[in-house]
Amino acid sequence: MIKKVLLIIVEGQTEQVILEDYLDAHFANSTIRFDVQREDMLTKWDKHKRIPNIKNSVVQAIQSYLEKYKFLAKDLTAVVHITDADGCFIAPEYVKVDGGIEQSLFYTEDAILVKSAKRKEQIEQRNEMKAKNAKILIAHDHFSIQRFKVPYQLFYFSTNLEHVLWDERNEIATEKIQKADAFIENLSGTIEDYLQAYLPVNPNLPYKEKMRKSWRYLMEGCHSLQRGTNVPLLFDMIKTNGQ
Repeated sequence: MIKKVLLIIVEGQTEQVILEDYLDAHFANSTIRFDVQREDMLTKWDKHKRIPNIKNSVVQAIQSYLEKYKFLAKDLTAVVHITDADGCFIAPEYVKVDGGIEQSLFYTEDAILVKSAKRKEQIEQRNEMKAKNAKILIAHDHFSIQRFKVPYQLFYFSTNLEHVLWDERNEIATEKIQKADAFIENLSGTIEDYLQAYLPVNPNLPYKEKMRKSWRYLMEGCHSLQRGTNVPLLFDMIKTNGQ
């Protein structure tokens, strides 16, 4: 019997480092494949500096992967999409100018600090775009590809993956992979159990209610800057889709 493919769309390679071995071991009925975008699909402008249709962007990413690796839509058991929250749901007043910071952008528990008024405007626009696109994507539990309904779900790390795993919001990009490898090597339990501690909703609720409440929580106040994730629910999703 040919295994179906569970496609996981991620921003960077660290998500693959953290999740791949565990998913391979615990969901053997599917072939686990990662599509590393190396960018944030939810905040990407098109080549004409227009905001692209995020649904089309996701469908195109899935179709491109299928074409590249010679799969068909019916070969997919589901598509999991993981994004960093990046503080996108905070109010504009929590994006603050601070000329004393070393980086051009610095995340804290309750603010995004930037060096200039121009950068503040840029981050406010980014947040608005990302929040809007996230709301569009969480309203979809499938996409139609090649006339086939493919189950889909968007999940988040807040502020980002590194923040959830080792409590560093502002990790240096060049150190992420090395630290992710070390984290997994030194993890005493499973990654599922570890992430469960940062799930902001009751784990005993039904799956759909947990998803809805986890996103509603993220959209409140400064929660999209604070340490939390609904990625543990992707294991529920995988089990729901035939594992």
